[in-house]
Amino acid sequence: MKRVNILLGGPQSEYPDELSKSIKAIPGPWVGADRGSLHLMANGVIPEIAIGDFDSISKKEQKLLQDNVPVFEKFPPEKDDTDSELCLLAAREKFNAQEYYVYGATGGRIDHFLVNLFLPFDPRFSDFYDKLYYKSATNTIRFFRPGRYSVFKENGMKYIAFVNLGPVTHMNLIDAKYKLNDYSANHPVSWASNEFVGDTIDFSFQSGIVAVIHSCDKN
Repeated sequence: MKRVNILLGGPQSEYPDELSKSIKAIPGPWVGADRGSLHLMANGVIPEIAIGDFDSISKKEQKLLQDNVPVFEKFPPEKDDTDSELCLLAAREKFNAQEYYVYGATGGRIDHFLVNLFLPFDPRFSDFYDKLYYKSATNTIRFFRPGRYSVFKENGMKYIAFVNLGPVTHMNLIDAKYKLNDYSANHPVSWASNEFVGDTIDFSFQSGIVAVIHSCDKN
């Protein structure tokens, strides 16, 4: 399967236009976390999986999900994993997709966002963290393994950042507005507010994990 979509319980104010205006046009099955599952159903989309502790919705709403969603998995609030981790692991097991689009991962509580940002360092996600796409109204985040890549400018996003999440070696930003040549560090650095000169930016690094963030200012 090419693509699966995951809707977390982040604030709707952070939803991108594709989610708030044309959710039915988004290809691929859906997995919902907690209140995200209710939002899907309210917009005519039945998720394949609803998962979480459901501590933010009523018993009646939980019954609605149980009666309509093929797989309903409820966990106790006292658990080791966040709802986003549970959703991604369940989606991986069921669909084994090429792309995992995650909505609601970057807004709301900062501690939850940091869990999502640090997922590449969890061994359970080591074989597919580079298939994740976190999307919001003002940000898209992807993770990259060592290598050389070309990234394309995303519509509506003015800025691009390259963030080594931990130690990195021989990092190069080759044809961005602000270039970087053979950079190495043993700590995280956010190379923020870079911009495209053309339609693509080539970058490379030899070791580490790099997050690439397309972003724009909120209107």
